Amino acid sequence: MDIRLATLPDLERYAECGRRAQAWLDSQGIGQYVPAAHAANHDGIRARITAGTLFVAVDQETAVGFFAFDPQPSIWWPTDGLPARYLSGMVVDRQRSHCGVGSHIIRWAAETARQSGCQAVRLDCFAGNPWLCRYYERHGFQLQGQIEQHPGYMGCLYQLHLNDDATAQADD
Repeated sequence: MDIRLATLPDLERYAECGRRAQAWLDSQGIGQYVPAAHAANHDGIRARITAGTLFVAVDQETAVGFFAFDPQPSIWWPTDGLPARYLSGMVVDRQRSHCGVGSHIIRWAAETARQSGCQAVRLDCFAGNPWLCRYYERHGFQLQGQIEQHPGYMGCLYQLHLNDDATAQADD
């Protein structure tokens, strides 16, 4: 599996993966919002592509996962001076769930951040999805706190310390 920068033609595939993920979450009764699934967010996604912060996981020439990886903190994280990179918007094609795509993305993010001199990878995720929270914890992320991201929508703030030996060793 390879990781490459996303291009504008990748937007439709990202949206398709997002819609599938949103439909699955809805079918499970999980009230998580998947931004890529909604056209109202596509201008922001285009901006990430143009800025070079949206990436694609590709397996056998097929885009199987997408994520943003940013040197700037999201609005949810305090500015504390710790050199970190921020992982967001990760969506894996539902047909490839439990195949190691997310684990590959996390390992790539950790190694890329480490090579750039960062001490941590940070992310936020929906607190109402306990499976997702456990997934990140299995990959070595530690809960740093919770924050109300929107009225009634709580998010968990997770951080992966890059000096930990257990960094991203779990599989999907």
